[in-house]
Amino acid sequence: MSPVPVARAPRKTIHFVSLGCPKNRVDSEVMLGVAERAGFRHVADAADATVIVVNTCGFIDAAKKESIDTILELGRHKQNGSCDKLVVTGCLSQRHPDELAEGLPEVDHLLGSSDMLKLEQVLTGKAERILVGNPADWVVRARDPRTLSTRGASAYVKIAEGCNRKCSFCVIPQLRGVQRSRAPADVVEEVKRLADAGVLEINLVSQDTVSYGRDSKRSSTLTELVARVANVAGIRWVRLFYLYPEKLGDDLIGAPGQPRARRALRGHAATARGRRHAPAHAPRARRGAPAGAGLAPARAGPEPDLPDRVHRRAPGRDRGRIRGAV
Repeated sequence: MSPVPVARAPRKTIHFVSLGCPKNRVDSEVMLGVAERAGFRHVADAADATVIVVNTCGFIDAAKKESIDTILELGRHKQNGSCDKLVVTGCLSQRHPDELAEGLPEVDHLLGSSDMLKLEQVLTGKAERILVGNPADWVVRARDPRTLSTRGASAYVKIAEGCNRKCSFCVIPQLRGVQRSRAPADVVEEVKRLADAGVLEINLVSQDTVSYGRDSKRSSTLTELVARVANVAGIRWVRLFYLYPEKLGDDLIGAPGQPRARRALRGHAATARGRRHAPAHAPRARRGAPAGAGLAPARAGPEPDLPDRVHRRAPGRDRGRIRGAV
């Protein structure tokens, strides 16, 4: 009697590419947690993945081009590798969902900047192609699944989402919605979990960190939040990113907390204090520039089109280019 063949379970492997800022990295880590909860195993090589996720940035021209180039590069694995689904998420798909859907037929699903938890629908096969919702619909919570991708004992913690400023050079409110600050208790709960996992350094990020709590009826301030985070057992350093110096108060520089956390805060705050009187519409520092570095000039004029898609020719036809609406 011949043995009955045993059906093998389909491979469930996933590969992530996270482009842009640390805030995007947090979103990618949430999606990685969603994928692991759905039974997927992360692989470092895209060629080994049955699902590939590209979390895009769409803030400036160079970021758009990098995102599109990355999508095109990884899309080849649908023909040459084991990839069954190519998923594009984040700011670029939030900004240009229809254009991307039309111009990139190899992309199976598009999720926006607040649709990280919808990845589970994609992975279970119960999702429409375009799942781009309202960018103000979601802000990360301590109970959301999250798997760290940072090395060592450092982690980013997103304390708010969105921005209420109306800077003429910036499209962030359109991509991320109005500011929504997390409840202090929820932030502290996440920090405690990270500390229990061995994290020593907490990097607080948001689109406009110095405005934390101003959108909330709870009247929580950034200084109060920092003090609570710094006093979590096991946390030795607290760093703040994305501070507008014109509203940075001396109370934050002298924030109570563990000595090491206080010293780290003082260094960041003192640097910003020297630029406190910069106008609210001043251009942001170049990406990757150190504190105090020269500022790139704001680019005048209307928002440009989505970068030209790289020409790719299949036998007998031109697959064309992708453009976005102004």
